[in-house]
Amino acid sequence: MAHITGGGLLENLPRSLPKGVVAEITGHPALPSVFKWMQQASGLEDDGMLTTFNCGIGMVLIVKADKVDETKELLRKAGEIPCDLGRLVSGEGEQVVMKCSLQ
Repeated sequence: MAHITGGGLLENLPRSLPKGVVAEITGHPALPSVFKWMQQASGLEDDGMLTTFNCGIGMVLIVKADKVDETKELLRKAGEIPCDLGRLVSGEGEQVVMKCSLQ
């Protein structure tokens, strides 16, 4: 689990990952309008946004593949709107790799 606060997704998610594991982000949800405005007004590139703001992602749960559907259903029942951000793979270097852009 990673609480996405100051430092955004790129700085907070690695704290929840062991060495040798990389999070590939393949499906960041659409930016809420306030973050779209902030990106446009500031001129920040995606990396700058993702290391400064949560960009609408407040919490990340790392769930085994066979538990994803059950977990998403529990979150929906609790009034949350879950989304799939990507997957974990073996690797070295950057622990969070954006395979998509912010929209």
